[in-house]
Amino acid sequence: MVCNFAGRAELKSEELMRLSIVMLSLCLLVSGGCVRPQSNDQFQPLPPEPTPHLAGKVSGNVYTSSDGHYSVPFPVSPEVGGRIMHDDSESVLFRDNWGSRIGFSSGLIYPQSGMMSVLKSQGREKALEAYATHRYGDLIVPHYQPEIRDGLVSFIFLKPIGPKTGVALFIHDNRVYLVETDLIPGVQLLSKNDDASQAARDTWLENRAVQLAESITTK
Repeated sequence: MVCNFAGRAELKSEELMRLSIVMLSLCLLVSGGCVRPQSNDQFQPLPPEPTPHLAGKVSGNVYTSSDGHYSVPFPVSPEVGGRIMHDDSESVLFRDNWGSRIGFSSGLIYPQSGMMSVLKSQGREKALEAYATHRYGDLIVPHYQPEIRDGLVSFIFLKPIGPKTGVALFIHDNRVYLVETDLIPGVQLLSKNDDASQAARDTWLENRAVQLAESITTK
């Protein structure tokens, strides 16, 4: 059976395009493509992805880093393929079948580092902004929120290629904790692209990164 969609004549072309994308997505999700095989004998399900060897630990729906410095509840649902892609001694990356990419990481601020120097001389806000600019470039616009995690910086990062990323970072016990979460590709495809809509998406994405940062339990 071939999945088809015929729009009414009075629908605008933009609406038709959005609805077509939705229908195509449904076809891919439900039947594995717009054309179904002729019989069940011809359908061979894809093998499950191998479970990665984890450095950290999983208990229920909570991941704990191998060094024990932080733990986080799973930010993706197993109902849509939410899983850990990989981790190491300081970071973990989650994904799902909708295109979510959410990463957590933690790193020591060394006593003789430039960040520690800025932290001691200029305070938490300047230290976080200096770290963010060093890592993501000087085109970001950091927003400091002193009431969250004793001081947190968040911003939107624009990659040369790929979706926008919401970023949030804070300092706890001479360690910097960082969260990255990408804008799901389908949101960009199915949303309007005027300035107001883009600003609303950026605000939502940045707030999402902040919420994920708040979900971290530190040692």
